[in-house]
Amino acid sequence: MFSFLINKDTFTPLNQNQKQINFMKKIYFFTFILLNLLSSCSSDSSEEENKLVATFTLSATTVNVGDDIKVTNTSTPGNEIISYSFNFGNETVSTEKEPTFYYSRPGDYNVKLVIKNANGTVATSTIKVTVTEENPFLVKNEVVGGSDVYPIEIGIHDNKIFYTEAYRSVIASSTRYYRHVEYDEATKTFDTKIITEKYGNSGHAETIYLDNGHKIVNVIQSNSSYIGSIESEFTADWNITQSNSTSGTIYGSVKNHDQYYFYGSYDKSPAIEIRNNEGKFVSRKTYENTIQNGFIGNIIKTGNTYVAFGGKYETSSTSAFTNYKAFLLFLNENLEITSQKTFDTSTLKDPTLNWNALNSSLKVIKLTNGNLALYSHSELRLTTAGGDELIKLPNSANVERIIEIENGFIAARFQKLEKYDNNGNILKSISYPGFINSGFVKKGDLYYFAAACSTSYQGYSVYEIKLGAVDANLTFKKI
Repeated sequence: MFSFLINKDTFTPLNQNQKQINFMKKIYFFTFILLNLLSSCSSDSSEEENKLVATFTLSATTVNVGDDIKVTNTSTPGNEIISYSFNFGNETVSTEKEPTFYYSRPGDYNVKLVIKNANGTVATSTIKVTVTEENPFLVKNEVVGGSDVYPIEIGIHDNKIFYTEAYRSVIASSTRYYRHVEYDEATKTFDTKIITEKYGNSGHAETIYLDNGHKIVNVIQSNSSYIGSIESEFTADWNITQSNSTSGTIYGSVKNHDQYYFYGSYDKSPAIEIRNNEGKFVSRKTYENTIQNGFIGNIIKTGNTYVAFGGKYETSSTSAFTNYKAFLLFLNENLEITSQKTFDTSTLKDPTLNWNALNSSLKVIKLTNGNLALYSHSELRLTTAGGDELIKLPNSANVERIIEIENGFIAARFQKLEKYDNNGNILKSISYPGFINSGFVKKGDLYYFAAACSTSYQGYSVYEIKLGAVDANLTFKKI
C-alpha cells in the first residue's frame, strides 16, 4: 500500500477546466511520442526498401559448348538502377539488362553482375557456370579396334544421312579402303559398305545416286607425283559393277533435267562430262582454250546458268605445279563461258608442292544477299554475284568446309565451328572435338556433319568418326 503526505497549507484543489487542460496535454504528449516512433519505423522501412540489391538467375549453369544461356534479372529497386554490367568470365561483357550468351570453350566460368544507381552506389552478384565439351549429341560408328578413319564426304539420300570415309588398319597396314557409311536415325545404327581399295591420299569424294537406282562414287586420289580419280559404280543393292581410274579428275556432278554434268578435268584441262540418266558417257565439254592446266572442283546451278569454281596452275620442271590460282567460270545453259574471274592471291605458292596439295574439297555457295562465298585450299573469300572479290577472310588457313544458311554461312575449321553473316563477320565461334570435317548437309532445320576425332588404340594415335548436327545458331542438337 502506498501513502502520500499532503501539505494542507499549500494544496489547492483543481477546478474542472484545469483538469481538462492537463488531460489534453497528456494526450498531445503521447501523440507526439507515437508519431515520432512511427516516423522512425517508416524511415527504417523506406531505407530497407530502397537498398540496392543485385540478383539474377541463369537458364542453365551446366551447359555444353555453344549452348545459349539466358539471363533473368531480378535486381531491385528496378526504377533506381541506371546501369547493368555483366562480365561472363571469358573476356566478353554486356550492358544489357537480360543478355543471352554462350561459351566457346569448356571450363568453369564466373558470371558477375554489377549494378549502379544515380547516387553512384553499386551492388554485385556472381553465379558459377560449368561448360563441357564432350557433347552427348555426337554419335559414332563403332568399328573394329585398331582402325584409323576420317570423312571425305557427307550427303543425304532417302532421308538418311551418309558419309564416305577413308579407312586403314593400324594393325595390318596394307588394309586400306574407302567405305560408305549410312546412319539410320530411327534405329540409331550404322550400315557400312566397302567402296574400293585405297591406294593413295584423298581429301574429297562424291556419291551420285542415279535415276535407275545405281550409285557412282568418285574419289579424288593422289600421291606426290599423281592426281586422279577412282570411279566405282554399284547396283541398288551395293553390288559393284565396275571400278576404274579415270583419265583426269571427277569432283562431282550437277543434274540438269535427265542428264548429269560430271565436272573435273580431262587431259589436265577443266572439263565437264555430259552423261545420261544412267550415268553413261554422252559427250564432253573442255575449256583448254581458256585454261590449259586446271580443274573444276564445284558447280552450282543458278536458274538456267552455272557458276563453276576451280583452280589453274602452270607446269614446272622442278615441282608438280607452280603459280596456282583459283578461278570462277560463268557458264550459260549450253555450258559456254560467258565471263570468268581469276584470283591472283593463293596459299599454294611453295615451289616444292606436290599433287597432294591439290587434293582437297572446293565449294562455292550463293548467299541470301546474292553474293558468293568460295572455299578452297585454305582460302575463304566473298565475291559479288559477278565474281568481283569483296574480301578474302583473314585467318582462314584452317577452314575446311562451308554451307549457306539464312543471312550467312557456317564454316568448319580445325576443332571449331563458326557462324558468319553475309559480309564475312564472325557472329559465333565454338570449339568441338573435330580435326577433319566432312562438310555439311542440311536435313530439316539441322546441319549434319561427320568429323574425325582424336583417340588412341594400344598406343596408336588414331581417328574415329563422330556424326553430329547443329542448328543455324550453332547449338548442338540430338540426332
